[in-house]
Amino acid sequence: MPTKIFPAYLFLGEEDFLKEEAIEKAKLKFLDSQTKDLNYSVFSAKDKNFDLKGMLESLNTLPFLSKKRLIILKDADSLTASAKDSVLSYLRAPKESSMFIIESASAAIKGGFLLEASKLAHLVYFRRLTESGINTWLIKKAGLSKKKISDEAISAIKESLPNDLRTLSSAMDNIVLYAGERPLITGKDVETIVGPNPSHTSFDLIDAIAIKDAKKALRIFSSLKKDRKKQAELLGLLAWSARMLLRVKELFRIKNKIEMCKDLGLAPRSFDMIARHASGFKKSQILSLLDEIIKADLGIKTGASPTTTIERLVIKMCA
Repeated sequence: MPTKIFPAYLFLGEEDFLKEEAIEKAKLKFLDSQTKDLNYSVFSAKDKNFDLKGMLESLNTLPFLSKKRLIILKDADSLTASAKDSVLSYLRAPKESSMFIIESASAAIKGGFLLEASKLAHLVYFRRLTESGINTWLIKKAGLSKKKISDEAISAIKESLPNDLRTLSSAMDNIVLYAGERPLITGKDVETIVGPNPSHTSFDLIDAIAIKDAKKALRIFSSLKKDRKKQAELLGLLAWSARMLLRVKELFRIKNKIEMCKDLGLAPRSFDMIARHASGFKKSQILSLLDEIIKADLGIKTGASPTTTIERLVIKMCA
């Protein structure tokens, strides 16, 4: 967040973890701990019952015993045309007593709404970190726990986990905890906590599904059953892997490797692995897999057994 305070911000980019960090800092700085629930509201344009009128009323209401009223609009790209007009109308004369943060997952300014909003609100990008950016972030993260991290450990983390700061942060917290009093995080620490490369595991599973080898796919999944944490993460990794396959296939037609690595936030080695897998799939296969993953995720969130749900997903996709 910039030092100067603005009444409205436009947060662009895919790195939600950094957006959330910025919002938490704003909450600590501008909201009183006793009244923050009365001055902080989150709205999502994707919600079926999205309350545009309620959001605008909140923005135009003076804060209660607080420096600011903080209002967050998520998934701004999903606003209807009339709602976009209303938001832009507010941005032309925003209340100084409110801080309005508009979030979009778009990595660049696309379309008339984002273009106009970027002129009226303070624009802040939250892009995926570059390969060198991940190195710096991991070193800083280790430093917060008064530790150093070896080059071997950094390489192991980057090869084993996707470029997603939420995932990386969670893994680093566990690695730091495991390292205990030792001042240096080693490659062995990463191997012990993260285990075999889970991204590779998810791609291996997708490959087995692609060739309809249910026996191999179930064997790969069975290797994770003893570790509930990895089993729970597998569906997310499958979804991430499928999305990466789809994006690589689409970008191959219009961009070169360097441009694609930058857009996707992938290290060259990770990109090469994904590109190799992507070449063996049709777009329709990937879309079908993503659809089934979404259904499985919904099933788990509504009470279904993760083990049974993922096994059924594997069998259905291999049938």
